[in-house]
Amino acid sequence: MADEMTSEREFNARNIAEFRSNGGKVGGQFEGFPLLIVTSTGAKSGEPRENLIGYFDIDGKIYVVGSAAGRDASPGWVFNFRATPAVTVEIGAEPPQQMVANELPKDERDRVYDLIVERAPGFGEYQKKTDRVIPVFELARG
Repeated sequence: MADEMTSEREFNARNIAEFRSNGGKVGGQFEGFPLLIVTSTGAKSGEPRENLIGYFDIDGKIYVVGSAAGRDASPGWVFNFRATPAVTVEIGAEPPQQMVANELPKDERDRVYDLIVERAPGFGEYQKKTDRVIPVFELARG
């Protein structure tokens, strides 16, 4: 488990460095997918935590999905957002922006998730793989 966490952190750090050095672009499996970096406050540690996350711009609103590719546990950043919704977001080459991560209530989550699945059908498969309801957050300018 520790090795898996270390390799995941290293993978995240490499992709964040690539994002920052290439004006918000990352190649490989992320090529062509809109990405952002979110700095949140660790729910347990209180320390800053950076994550590279795919996002969806729907009707001018920015949404991120805590899918973890359909695993039974949400990604750590979901717990961070719930504990401290104030986050810093980097999109492309734009300067970092202060935002608030608002978890969508069920009805709105279901509506937005359906729109996300239309754009990226893999997210429909992720929901089928797990019993948990995959959370969706709007990142709103604070």
